[in-house]
Amino acid sequence: MQPEAARSLVEARGLRKAFGLSMVLRDVHFEVFPGEVVAVLGPNGAGKSTLLRILGCIARANAGALALFGTDCHPGRPTRDVLGRIGFLGHEAMVYEDLSPQQNLELFARLYRGVCNDHRTPEAIARTSLERVGLSYARDRGTRALSRGMLQRLAIARATQHEPPLLLLDEPFTALDESGIELLSGIVRGRAAEGAGIVMITHDLARVSELATRVVVLVGGRIAYDASPVPPPGDLAHDYRRLTGLAV
Repeated sequence: MQPEAARSLVEARGLRKAFGLSMVLRDVHFEVFPGEVVAVLGPNGAGKSTLLRILGCIARANAGALALFGTDCHPGRPTRDVLGRIGFLGHEAMVYEDLSPQQNLELFARLYRGVCNDHRTPEAIARTSLERVGLSYARDRGTRALSRGMLQRLAIARATQHEPPLLLLDEPFTALDESGIELLSGIVRGRAAEGAGIVMITHDLARVSELATRVVVLVGGRIAYDASPVPPPGDLAHDYRRLTGLAV
């Protein structure tokens, strides 16, 4: 339970989304508060990634209301200030393969200039970001030549280098080795400790138990379960199986 004075970073009411005749989200109500790490679980096709894309203003709902940082983003439109305060990590790295990692992060640093408080040069911001994700040694390589794990680290740097107060992560541990998993876990903890809200889609109950302050289960486009604090992994697995008929 959040204190009444706490201002939500995300406030979604009655979100609906359909692709043709297929209804993917059905009247979803969803809030995220500062410092929360919300894990979103659900079977394939439950609407998890669609919800995350709507929250990130990458896709638009067909109906309902969405406010981010107190600003109407649906039915209205997000402002540049709102978009600059979101970090999004999806299934694609969303970087330019013909640029080096350093050049990619310099470009994104320039794009976010004016909506974040970092007054360093884009070159310095990019160098620090690469150091943080352990890619300094590959700074000038072609991004096209990076391994899948290295590309995921670069995507993490892209999504987090402007220190967004809302971080949206879709299966973020994909392709990471143990050191990469620990690196990302540290970033999630650090951003939450600084008051950011984090929404994370994952099927890894160990990570949910370790990182999340709240867990939501989507079934058939609806929120069927919303628990805080997060139950122990065994209890959560039992609840998930009861709701979906599937093992997680």
